[in-house]
Amino acid sequence: CNTTLASDWKLGDMWLGDDESAQSSTSNPIKRQSTGTAFIVSKSGHAITNEHVVKGCVEVRVGGHADKVKLVTADSVNDLALLEISGTFDDIVTLNSEPTKLRQGEDIVVFGYPLNSVLSSGGNLTLGTVSALSGLGNNTNQIQITAPIQPGSSGSPVLDRKGYVVGVVSMKLDDMKAARATGNIPQNVNFAINGQTVSGFLNTNKIKYQTGGGLFSFEKSNADIAQDISKSTLLVECWK
Repeated sequence: CNTTLASDWKLGDMWLGDDESAQSSTSNPIKRQSTGTAFIVSKSGHAITNEHVVKGCVEVRVGGHADKVKLVTADSVNDLALLEISGTFDDIVTLNSEPTKLRQGEDIVVFGYPLNSVLSSGGNLTLGTVSALSGLGNNTNQIQITAPIQPGSSGSPVLDRKGYVVGVVSMKLDDMKAARATGNIPQNVNFAINGQTVSGFLNTNKIKYQTGGGLFSFEKSNADIAQDISKSTLLVECWK
């Protein structure tokens, strides 16, 4: 994207967190306002999503779990949030052990819960490539991807062809704002927080997570990736 144009737009205009199923709340009790996606990174129930997905929520809930979710910490600069879900979990994601080796042009897969009130409640898988190794305004904590994403995709894991997490979906360019600014509608200009930033966030918060990759790992089919990642990816609801 054009960095000059990007500097004219507030990041808040590009967040994906608001689901079309959002309900306005003018009185008690609290209601679901928006949705996003999270993925479990530790056996003790820690999960990653975007900071903007949980910002200002009175309660954070995740699909399939009755208990309220604890917001452990949030990083507004990098748009990451750490949640804690009660219980123990056998199915957790594996982060790529060498995130700096991600290459421009590599194929990636995104799994999340976009447009939850309209699309499949079982999650959606989309395919794309790494179109750039930096993000909006040459942000080196992001990558640019072509996988189609929608409201509710925020916080979705970005996976390489071996099924390892290499990023977290964060934002897309606003089509209408881009059209007014450039005269053209951008196609699949989407951004994710890169693997180095995610690993650093988890390390800072002393979270034990698993890594994989290297020469002795193998590419998987889309079906196998979807089957595996669906077990550790959750719908996130923001209630106000």
